[in-house]
Amino acid sequence: MARIYNQALAHRFGVALIDCLEGDEWETFEAAVAWVRRSGMRHLLPALRRFLERGKTIQFIVGVDIENTSMEGLEDMLSLSDSGNCTTFVHHNESTAVFHPKMYLFTNSEKGRLIIGSSNITEAGLYVNTEVSLQIDAGFRSQVIVDAQTALRSWSDTSERLALKLDRELLTHLVTSGYVLEERALRSRRRDSESARARSRGGASAKVLFGKRTVSAPIPPEGDRDSGGSRSSRGAAASGPRDARVSGQLAVRGYDHAVTITNVLLMKVRPARGTQVQIPIPLRQSAFFDGQDAVTSGHDGARRPISATHPERAGGSVNTYKVEIPETNGIAVPVVRLDRSNQGIVYYAYDASSVQGRPILDSLETGRHKSPADTILTKPNDPEHSTWYRFI
Repeated sequence: MARIYNQALAHRFGVALIDCLEGDEWETFEAAVAWVRRSGMRHLLPALRRFLERGKTIQFIVGVDIENTSMEGLEDMLSLSDSGNCTTFVHHNESTAVFHPKMYLFTNSEKGRLIIGSSNITEAGLYVNTEVSLQIDAGFRSQVIVDAQTALRSWSDTSERLALKLDRELLTHLVTSGYVLEERALRSRRRDSESARARSRGGASAKVLFGKRTVSAPIPPEGDRDSGGSRSSRGAAASGPRDARVSGQLAVRGYDHAVTITNVLLMKVRPARGTQVQIPIPLRQSAFFDGQDAVTSGHDGARRPISATHPERAGGSVNTYKVEIPETNGIAVPVVRLDRSNQGIVYYAYDASSVQGRPILDSLETGRHKSPADTILTKPNDPEHSTWYRFI
Protein backbone atom coordinates (compact mmCIF):
# COMPACT_ATOMS: atom_id res chain seq x y z
CA MET A 1 0.00 0.00 0.00
CA ALA A 2 1.21 3.50 -0.79
CA ARG A 3 -0.11 6.95 0.05
CA ILE A 4 0.87 10.60 -0.29
CA TYR A 5 0.87 13.13 2.57
CA ASN A 6 -0.06 16.56 1.18
CA GLN A 7 0.85 19.01 3.95
CA ALA A 8 -0.56 21.32 5.08
CA LEU A 9 -3.64 21.28 2.85
CA ALA A 10 -4.98 17.86 3.75
CA HIS A 11 -2.48 16.17 6.08
CA ARG A 12 -0.19 16.96 9.01
CA PHE A 13 2.91 14.80 9.02
CA GLY A 14 3.43 15.27 12.76
CA VAL A 15 -0.02 13.78 13.40
CA ALA A 16 0.81 10.76 11.21
CA LEU A 17 4.09 10.15 13.07
CA ILE A 18 2.42 10.36 16.46
CA ASP A 19 -0.31 7.94 15.32
CA CYS A 20 2.36 5.40 14.34
CA LEU A 21 4.21 5.84 17.64
CA GLU A 22 1.09 5.57 19.81
CA GLY A 23 -0.14 2.33 18.23
CA ASP A 24 1.07 -1.13 19.20
CA GLU A 25 1.88 -2.19 15.66
CA TRP A 26 5.57 -1.23 15.43
CA GLU A 27 8.59 -2.44 17.41
CA THR A 28 11.29 -0.17 15.95
CA PHE A 29 11.33 3.44 14.77
CA GLU A 30 14.27 4.84 12.81
CA ALA A 31 14.57 8.31 11.32
CA ALA A 32 17.21 10.15 9.32
CA VAL A 33 16.69 13.91 8.94
CA ALA A 34 18.76 16.89 7.92
CA TRP A 35 17.59 19.07 10.82
CA VAL A 36 16.06 18.77 14.26
CA ARG A 37 14.84 21.51 16.56
CA ARG A 38 13.02 21.62 19.86
CA SER A 39 10.12 23.24 18.02
CA GLY A 40 9.53 19.83 16.41
CA MET A 41 10.69 17.54 19.20
CA ARG A 42 8.34 19.11 21.75
CA HIS A 43 5.40 17.77 19.70
CA LEU A 44 6.85 14.26 19.45
CA LEU A 45 8.51 13.77 22.85
CA PRO A 46 5.51 12.41 24.81
CA ALA A 47 4.74 9.81 22.12
CA LEU A 48 8.43 8.93 21.72
CA ARG A 49 8.79 8.41 25.48
CA ARG A 50 5.74 6.16 25.64
CA PHE A 51 7.05 4.17 22.66
CA LEU A 52 10.32 3.53 24.51
CA GLU A 53 8.61 2.79 27.81
CA ARG A 54 6.72 -0.02 26.08
CA GLY A 55 10.07 -1.69 25.40
CA LYS A 56 10.49 -0.56 21.80
CA THR A 57 13.59 0.82 20.04
CA ILE A 58 14.39 4.19 18.43
CA GLN A 59 17.36 5.36 16.38
CA PHE A 60 17.90 8.85 14.97
CA ILE A 61 20.47 10.07 12.43
CA VAL A 62 20.68 13.85 12.24
CA GLY A 63 22.63 16.33 10.15
CA VAL A 64 24.15 19.58 11.39
CA ASP A 65 24.60 21.39 8.08
CA ILE A 66 23.54 24.92 7.06
CA GLU A 67 23.05 25.93 10.74
CA ASN A 68 19.52 24.56 11.05
CA THR A 69 19.86 21.86 13.72
CA SER A 70 19.72 23.34 17.22
CA MET A 71 21.41 22.46 20.48
CA GLU A 72 18.00 22.07 22.14
CA GLY A 73 16.76 19.66 19.48
CA LEU A 74 19.76 17.39 20.06
CA GLU A 75 19.31 17.73 23.83
CA ASP A 76 15.75 16.43 23.48
CA MET A 77 16.92 13.45 21.43
CA LEU A 78 19.65 12.72 23.97
CA SER A 79 17.14 12.88 26.83
CA LEU A 80 15.14 10.01 25.33
CA SER A 81 17.79 7.51 26.45
CA ASP A 82 16.39 8.00 29.97
CA SER A 83 13.13 6.39 28.80
CA GLY A 84 14.55 3.35 27.02
CA ASN A 85 16.59 2.11 24.09
CA CYS A 86 17.19 5.25 22.02
CA THR A 87 20.39 6.03 20.11
CA THR A 88 21.20 9.16 18.12
CA PHE A 89 23.96 9.62 15.56
CA VAL A 90 25.13 12.95 14.14
CA HIS A 91 26.19 12.78 10.49
CA HIS A 92 28.42 15.42 8.91
CA ASN A 93 30.85 15.53 6.01
CA GLU A 94 33.61 18.13 6.36
CA SER A 95 33.60 18.54 2.59
CA THR A 96 30.84 20.56 0.88
CA ALA A 97 28.37 17.63 0.79
CA VAL A 98 25.24 18.27 2.87
CA PHE A 99 23.43 15.53 4.82
CA HIS A 100 19.88 16.10 3.58
CA PRO A 101 17.63 12.97 3.82
CA LYS A 102 14.17 12.86 5.38
CA MET A 103 13.41 9.18 5.93
CA TYR A 104 11.23 7.54 8.58
CA LEU A 105 11.00 3.76 9.01
CA PHE A 106 8.76 1.72 11.31
CA THR A 107 9.25 -2.06 11.47
CA ASN A 108 8.17 -5.20 13.28
CA SER A 109 9.06 -8.84 12.62
CA GLU A 110 6.62 -9.09 9.70
CA LYS A 111 6.42 -5.74 7.89
CA GLY A 112 7.65 -2.19 7.61
CA ARG A 113 6.32 1.29 6.94
CA LEU A 114 8.69 3.55 5.01
CA ILE A 115 7.99 7.27 4.70
CA ILE A 116 10.24 9.44 2.56
CA GLY A 117 9.58 13.10 1.88
CA SER A 118 10.59 16.64 2.70
CA SER A 119 9.69 16.96 6.41
CA ASN A 120 12.43 17.56 8.95
CA ILE A 121 11.81 17.28 12.71
CA THR A 122 10.93 20.94 13.12
CA GLU A 123 7.54 22.41 13.91
CA ALA A 124 7.32 23.91 10.44
CA GLY A 125 8.33 20.63 8.80
CA LEU A 126 5.87 18.56 10.82
CA TYR A 127 2.84 20.85 10.65
CA VAL A 128 3.08 24.16 8.81
CA ASN A 129 5.22 24.10 5.68
CA THR A 130 4.03 22.86 2.33
CA GLU A 131 5.63 19.42 2.45
CA VAL A 132 5.09 16.08 0.74
CA SER A 133 5.86 12.52 1.83
CA LEU A 134 5.31 9.10 0.27
CA GLN A 135 4.39 6.21 2.59
CA ILE A 136 4.96 2.61 1.50
CA ASP A 137 3.85 -0.40 3.56
CA ALA A 138 5.62 -3.63 2.63
CA GLY A 139 6.85 -6.94 4.05
CA PHE A 140 9.83 -6.91 6.39
CA ARG A 141 12.01 -8.74 3.85
CA SER A 142 10.77 -6.78 0.82
CA GLN A 143 13.45 -5.04 -1.23
CA VAL A 144 12.28 -1.52 -0.43
CA ILE A 145 12.40 -2.10 3.36
CA VAL A 146 15.77 -3.86 3.14
CA ASP A 147 17.17 -1.02 1.02
CA ALA A 148 15.92 1.55 3.54
CA GLN A 149 17.55 -0.33 6.40
CA THR A 150 20.81 -0.54 4.42
CA ALA A 151 20.76 3.22 3.83
CA LEU A 152 20.21 3.89 7.53
CA ARG A 153 23.08 1.56 8.47
CA SER A 154 25.40 3.32 6.02
CA TRP A 155 24.54 6.77 7.40
CA SER A 156 25.10 5.66 11.00
CA ASP A 157 28.39 3.84 10.27
CA THR A 158 31.10 5.40 12.43
CA SER A 159 34.12 3.74 10.77
CA GLU A 160 34.96 6.83 8.67
CA ARG A 161 33.80 9.31 11.34
CA LEU A 162 31.14 10.71 9.04
CA ALA A 163 28.76 9.64 11.81
CA LEU A 164 29.37 10.00 15.53
CA LYS A 165 27.21 8.67 18.35
CA LEU A 166 25.63 11.51 20.28
CA ASP A 167 26.42 11.82 23.96
CA ARG A 168 26.78 14.75 26.33
CA GLU A 169 30.46 15.23 25.50
CA LEU A 170 29.87 15.30 21.75
CA LEU A 171 26.98 17.75 22.16
CA THR A 172 29.25 20.09 24.12
CA HIS A 173 31.88 19.92 21.37
CA LEU A 174 29.26 20.55 18.68
CA VAL A 175 28.18 23.72 20.48
CA THR A 176 31.61 25.07 21.39
CA SER A 177 32.92 24.37 17.88
CA GLY A 178 30.01 26.14 16.23
CA TYR A 179 28.43 23.13 14.50
CA VAL A 180 25.10 23.83 16.23
CA LEU A 181 23.66 26.95 17.84
CA GLU A 182 21.05 27.65 20.47
CA GLU A 183 17.58 28.24 19.11
CA ARG A 184 17.48 31.84 20.24
CA ALA A 185 20.56 32.51 18.11
CA LEU A 186 18.97 30.72 15.14
CA ARG A 187 15.76 32.75 15.55
CA SER A 188 17.76 35.98 15.72
CA ARG A 189 19.59 35.11 12.51
CA ARG A 190 16.30 34.27 10.83
CA ARG A 191 14.79 37.63 11.82
CA ASP A 192 17.86 39.48 10.57
CA SER A 193 17.70 37.61 7.27
CA GLU A 194 13.98 38.31 6.83
CA SER A 195 14.49 42.00 7.61
CA ALA A 196 17.29 42.23 5.06
CA ARG A 197 15.15 40.48 2.47
CA ALA A 198 12.24 42.84 3.14
CA ARG A 199 14.52 45.88 2.77
CA SER A 200 15.85 44.55 -0.53
CA ARG A 201 12.25 44.24 -1.78
CA GLY A 202 11.39 47.80 -0.83
CA GLY A 203 10.02 47.28 2.68
CA ALA A 204 6.34 47.86 3.44
CA SER A 205 5.81 49.61 0.10
CA ALA A 206 6.82 46.53 -1.91
CA LYS A 207 4.19 45.05 -4.20
CA VAL A 208 2.73 41.79 -2.88
CA LEU A 209 2.88 39.16 -5.61
CA PHE A 210 1.49 36.04 -3.97
CA GLY A 211 -1.60 34.93 -2.08
CA LYS A 212 -1.77 34.10 1.62
CA ARG A 213 -3.27 31.09 3.41
CA THR A 214 -3.46 30.76 7.19
CA VAL A 215 -1.46 27.78 8.52
CA SER A 216 -0.59 27.38 12.20
CA ALA A 217 0.92 24.62 14.31
CA PRO A 218 -0.89 23.10 17.30
CA ILE A 219 0.24 23.81 20.84
CA PRO A 220 2.24 20.73 21.95
CA PRO A 221 0.51 18.45 24.47
CA GLU A 222 3.02 19.31 27.21
CA GLY A 223 3.03 23.05 26.63
CA ASP A 224 5.40 25.40 24.85
CA ARG A 225 8.76 25.02 26.55
CA ASP A 226 10.36 27.62 24.30
CA SER A 227 8.29 30.36 25.87
CA GLY A 228 8.69 29.06 29.41
CA GLY A 229 4.98 28.41 29.73
CA SER A 230 3.59 25.89 32.20
CA ARG A 231 2.95 22.41 30.93
CA SER A 232 -0.68 21.74 30.17
CA SER A 233 -2.10 18.30 30.77
CA ARG A 234 -2.71 16.07 27.80
CA GLY A 235 -6.38 16.44 27.11
CA ALA A 236 -6.80 20.03 28.28
CA ALA A 237 -9.44 21.83 26.29
CA ALA A 238 -9.09 25.31 24.92
CA SER A 239 -10.08 27.95 27.44
CA GLY A 240 -11.10 30.80 25.18
CA PRO A 241 -10.76 32.57 21.86
CA ARG A 242 -7.14 33.55 22.51
CA ASP A 243 -6.10 30.01 23.43
CA ALA A 244 -5.01 27.82 20.51
CA ARG A 245 -4.49 24.79 22.75
CA VAL A 246 -6.87 22.31 21.18
CA SER A 247 -4.61 19.27 20.96
CA GLY A 248 -5.02 16.36 23.32
CA GLN A 249 -6.93 13.14 23.86
CA LEU A 250 -10.52 14.29 24.11
CA ALA A 251 -13.81 12.47 24.01
CA VAL A 252 -15.93 13.61 21.06
CA ARG A 253 -19.35 12.08 20.64
CA GLY A 254 -19.44 10.01 17.48
CA TYR A 255 -15.91 8.67 17.82
CA ASP A 256 -15.60 5.25 19.44
CA HIS A 257 -12.13 6.13 20.78
CA ALA A 258 -10.22 9.00 22.30
CA VAL A 259 -9.50 11.40 19.46
CA THR A 260 -6.70 13.90 19.19
CA ILE A 261 -8.22 17.32 18.64
CA THR A 262 -5.70 19.42 16.74
CA ASN A 263 -6.14 22.91 15.38
CA VAL A 264 -7.02 21.78 11.84
CA LEU A 265 -10.41 20.35 10.90
CA LEU A 266 -11.49 18.94 7.54
CA MET A 267 -15.16 18.67 6.58
CA LYS A 268 -17.32 17.45 3.72
CA VAL A 269 -20.44 19.55 4.10
CA ARG A 270 -23.99 19.52 2.79
CA PRO A 271 -25.20 23.11 2.34
CA ALA A 272 -28.89 23.74 2.88
CA ARG A 273 -30.94 26.71 1.72
CA GLY A 274 -28.16 27.67 -0.66
CA THR A 275 -25.01 28.16 1.40
CA GLN A 276 -26.03 27.30 4.97
CA VAL A 277 -23.58 24.72 6.34
CA GLN A 278 -24.41 22.63 9.40
CA ILE A 279 -21.97 22.09 12.27
CA PRO A 280 -23.03 18.96 14.19
CA ILE A 281 -23.63 19.48 17.91
CA PRO A 282 -20.76 17.16 19.06
CA LEU A 283 -18.39 19.07 16.80
CA ARG A 284 -19.66 22.48 17.94
CA GLN A 285 -19.15 21.40 21.55
CA SER A 286 -15.61 20.11 20.97
CA ALA A 287 -12.48 21.95 22.05
CA PHE A 288 -11.91 23.11 18.48
CA PHE A 289 -14.88 25.51 18.61
CA ASP A 290 -14.64 26.29 22.34
CA GLY A 291 -14.95 30.03 22.88
CA GLN A 292 -15.61 30.70 19.19
CA ASP A 293 -18.86 32.24 17.92
CA ALA A 294 -17.78 32.85 14.32
CA VAL A 295 -15.43 31.74 11.56
CA THR A 296 -13.55 33.94 9.11
CA SER A 297 -13.31 33.35 5.39
CA GLY A 298 -9.77 32.87 4.15
CA HIS A 299 -11.03 33.90 0.72
CA ASP A 300 -12.33 37.42 1.46
CA GLY A 301 -11.76 37.97 5.20
CA ALA A 302 -15.50 38.15 5.99
CA ARG A 303 -16.63 37.06 9.44
CA ARG A 304 -19.44 34.49 9.48
CA PRO A 305 -21.33 33.95 12.78
CA ILE A 306 -22.16 30.48 14.10
CA SER A 307 -25.74 30.22 15.31
CA ALA A 308 -28.12 27.63 16.71
CA THR A 309 -30.75 26.27 14.34
CA HIS A 310 -34.45 26.21 15.20
CA PRO A 311 -34.44 25.39 18.94
CA GLU A 312 -38.19 26.03 18.91
CA ARG A 313 -38.60 22.96 16.69
CA ALA A 314 -36.87 20.70 19.19
CA GLY A 315 -38.72 21.51 22.37
CA GLY A 316 -36.48 24.46 23.12
CA SER A 317 -33.20 22.58 22.62
CA VAL A 318 -30.73 23.16 19.82
CA ASN A 319 -30.84 20.46 17.13
CA THR A 320 -27.79 21.65 15.19
CA TYR A 321 -25.66 24.73 14.45
CA LYS A 322 -25.22 26.57 11.19
CA VAL A 323 -22.87 28.99 9.46
CA GLU A 324 -23.19 30.67 6.09
CA ILE A 325 -20.32 29.78 3.74
CA PRO A 326 -21.13 31.54 0.47
CA GLU A 327 -18.09 30.03 -1.25
CA THR A 328 -19.99 26.71 -1.42
CA ASN A 329 -22.59 28.23 -3.74
CA GLY A 330 -23.00 26.12 -6.86
CA ILE A 331 -20.58 23.39 -5.74
CA ALA A 332 -21.96 19.86 -5.98
CA VAL A 333 -19.62 18.38 -3.32
CA PRO A 334 -18.01 21.08 -1.16
CA VAL A 335 -15.18 20.41 1.28
CA VAL A 336 -13.85 22.83 3.88
CA ARG A 337 -10.56 23.19 5.72
CA LEU A 338 -10.67 25.11 9.04
CA ASP A 339 -7.56 26.30 10.87
CA ARG A 340 -7.74 27.56 14.45
CA SER A 341 -5.15 29.93 15.88
CA ASN A 342 -5.17 32.51 18.66
CA GLN A 343 -6.75 34.86 16.12
CA GLY A 344 -9.82 32.65 15.70
CA ILE A 345 -10.92 30.11 13.07
CA VAL A 346 -10.20 30.66 9.38
CA TYR A 347 -11.86 28.50 6.73
CA TYR A 348 -11.24 27.70 3.07
CA ALA A 349 -13.95 26.06 0.93
CA TYR A 350 -13.26 24.07 -2.24
CA ASP A 351 -14.99 21.91 -4.80
CA ALA A 352 -14.10 18.30 -3.95
CA SER A 353 -13.20 17.72 -7.60
CA SER A 354 -10.70 20.63 -7.69
CA VAL A 355 -6.94 20.31 -7.22
CA GLN A 356 -7.30 21.80 -3.72
CA GLY A 357 -10.41 19.86 -2.76
CA ARG A 358 -9.41 16.40 -3.98
CA PRO A 359 -6.65 15.89 -1.34
CA ILE A 360 -9.06 16.99 1.39
CA LEU A 361 -11.72 14.52 0.24
CA ASP A 362 -9.08 11.78 -0.03
CA SER A 363 -7.94 12.51 3.54
CA LEU A 364 -11.54 12.27 4.77
CA GLU A 365 -12.01 9.00 2.88
CA THR A 366 -8.80 7.59 4.37
CA GLY A 367 -10.03 8.51 7.85
CA ARG A 368 -13.29 6.65 7.24
CA HIS A 369 -11.47 3.40 6.63
CA LYS A 370 -8.99 3.57 9.50
CA SER A 371 -9.55 1.32 12.48
CA PRO A 372 -10.75 2.96 14.62
CA ALA A 373 -12.17 5.52 12.20
CA ASP A 374 -10.83 9.09 12.28
CA THR A 375 -13.57 10.50 10.04
CA ILE A 376 -17.04 10.81 11.55
CA LEU A 377 -20.24 10.72 9.51
CA THR A 378 -23.40 12.20 10.98
CA LYS A 379 -25.36 9.42 9.22
CA PRO A 380 -22.99 6.43 9.07
CA ASN A 381 -25.43 4.36 7.02
CA ASP A 382 -26.04 7.15 4.52
CA PRO A 383 -22.68 8.70 3.54
CA GLU A 384 -24.12 10.69 0.62
CA HIS A 385 -26.43 12.62 2.95
CA SER A 386 -23.99 13.00 5.84
CA THR A 387 -21.71 15.71 7.08
CA TRP A 388 -18.18 14.30 7.36
CA TYR A 389 -15.47 15.65 9.66
CA ARG A 390 -11.94 14.75 10.71
CA PHE A 391 -9.24 16.41 12.80
CA ILE A 392 -5.72 16.32 11.38
